[in-house]
Amino acid sequence: MNPLPTSRQKPPFSCPTASFDYTRSPTSNSDRATETNRDLISLLEGLREHVSDTDKRKIEEMLSRVLDDVADATAAVDKSPEKVKSPELELEEGEANVSAEVGSNEELAMMDENLLETEQSRATGFMGKNSEVQWLRHVHYAADQKNASSPRERSEGPYGPPGKSTEAATARVDAMKRRQDKTGPLMHTSSCSFYMDDEDVRMDFMVEALDLPPFETAERLLKCYMGAVHNSFPLLAKKTFVNQFYHYYASVGRRQPYKLPQKWQAILNMVFAIGAVYSHLIEADWQADDRDHLLYHSRAWSLSLKDPWWFSHPDLAQMQTMGLLALYYLSIGHVNRSWIVIGMSLRGGCALGLHMRNEDRNASVEKKEILGRIWWGLYSLERILSAITGRPSVGMESDCSVPLPLPLSTDEINGAIIASRFGPQSAVYFAQEHIRSEPNAASSSSIRMLTDTEKSSNEPTNSGSYLKHAVTMGMINQRTLVALYAPSVASKSWQTVQKDIAELDEDLDAWSASLPLGLNFLQHEEEHQYTQERNALALHYYSTKILITRPCVCRLDRRIPDQTQKSRNFNQHIAETCIGAAKAISDLLPDDFQHQRVMLYKMGPWWILVHYIMQALAVLMLEVSYEAVNFPRDRHDMVPSIKKLVRWLRHTRSNNRMAGRAYDIVLQLLHKLTLKINIVGLAAFVASL
Repeated sequence: MNPLPTSRQKPPFSCPTASFDYTRSPTSNSDRATETNRDLISLLEGLREHVSDTDKRKIEEMLSRVLDDVADATAAVDKSPEKVKSPELELEEGEANVSAEVGSNEELAMMDENLLETEQSRATGFMGKNSEVQWLRHVHYAADQKNASSPRERSEGPYGPPGKSTEAATARVDAMKRRQDKTGPLMHTSSCSFYMDDEDVRMDFMVEALDLPPFETAERLLKCYMGAVHNSFPLLAKKTFVNQFYHYYASVGRRQPYKLPQKWQAILNMVFAIGAVYSHLIEADWQADDRDHLLYHSRAWSLSLKDPWWFSHPDLAQMQTMGLLALYYLSIGHVNRSWIVIGMSLRGGCALGLHMRNEDRNASVEKKEILGRIWWGLYSLERILSAITGRPSVGMESDCSVPLPLPLSTDEINGAIIASRFGPQSAVYFAQEHIRSEPNAASSSSIRMLTDTEKSSNEPTNSGSYLKHAVTMGMINQRTLVALYAPSVASKSWQTVQKDIAELDEDLDAWSASLPLGLNFLQHEEEHQYTQERNALALHYYSTKILITRPCVCRLDRRIPDQTQKSRNFNQHIAETCIGAAKAISDLLPDDFQHQRVMLYKMGPWWILVHYIMQALAVLMLEVSYEAVNFPRDRHDMVPSIKKLVRWLRHTRSNNRMAGRAYDIVLQLLHKLTLKINIVGLAAFVASL
């Protein structure tokens, strides 16, 4: 007989549990032990209806653990010496014979709800398996399983085989239906979304489109945008745009209008709108009414509607307007709208050839670099939105040849400087660094060429090097979505997915090792000009780390028959890495809730901060809902991180409605979880909220 696993925490009043082997005869000791366990389970189920609430919770926790131990013992028996296969059969590794859907992503190639049913579901739209909104659905499901006849019904399968044949696909569909027949459906996606798409964006079409804010306000809004946004998304030619801004206001002051196209004025109003959103988040003492960004947004629409961009031929100004509009929608939580608009902007860029290396003899090197940065700014924004929504990307790097940004600050984009530092072949040189991974590949060879640690260690820290590394992170992020979350992954085996996870994780670590000293968040702590950019890369790194490792955060120990010990160890290690990345996001946030709320938004990517917090919380709550299977002895170590993340949602909800929604969803989930699982410190914390 095989002993039960000893790594699991025992309930406070646990009794000895006999070992058993379901393969023995009816008269064996294991069958008698099994019958004893069944009697014990029946006794506890009967007693829990006649005791106090405190004792009832203890009994339910013990029942859950007894059922878990029975399942784990069964798995242990399957791997016992008495059942060891012949060397020939041992080559049939269980992880090679089960579909990738055995991981936490479950049904990768299907929809489980009608998104056309209600206005709210249409507003939320499709959210892919990598979205934290989908993870929150699974937390709800896991928390509600305390009322199911067995807490393992869905997680135990069955799961179909890998393969692209009709037979394999049919078997996977049949397995999926059998899993669904065991349990009820998951709750609607829109019920777990904390984004604001179900609300209308208030539009005033009667606004005076050519009105301007006072110069002092306009200048502050422009500086907000340029200081807090431009380096991450260089959608404008900064020096030219800023000069035009000052000339425009000077001419208005002289009542000699400096004539600029209405599209430029639309762009200016979108800059004002984004700056206004940021001014409210940082609680600037000069901020205006909290609806001012809606006014600027309405003016931009009014100025651009005279030349409808949805069916006119694309131009650069149109691309920039749509890119800014997408960023604005993202900053106010309308991710569905943002994803749609950024896709149109990228398609416009492709129509204009911005995704290709520019060899126009009449174009200066400055113009080529600026146009390249505009493309990569749009690309980076679209990558973020694909990661948030789990939807396909438009800008595939395999179709691009435009060079990555040069490691130059915005003020250094000058022909003479470029020629002196990089020579006449600079564009070709940096184009050769470009990643050319195939759309469905998880190959790391191209990453190796790009993330040359020795070469990057001497790279200067500036806005250009930051953008370059943000773009390459977006490429790794996209490869993660294709390799692990696309519908086609369902035909892979879990063994293949494990290899993809290992390669992607290695590439991500190679990326972090290649960062210039001033941007290397793993080694450099000194505050400097690019601290905000360094923090943005850190959050993006840990977020991508979570995406890569998330498929292993589930009860894989119960889902894969005949799994090898090597596979089990890998799953355990990767799941621990995922939990560690979620805790690292918490560690990056300030510790002083009362006095550092403004600093929270100044420290990094304020436009998606709630996304990062919720991504980390979803992972930690999932691990708690699985009763900390990956940290059986240390699950209490997750509590401080959960508390910190929840407190930040609570302290930012006063001027961030998206954070308020997220807080309400998390609070509801934590109430459910603490009723199911008793973790010291967590229940008292939830009760105090």
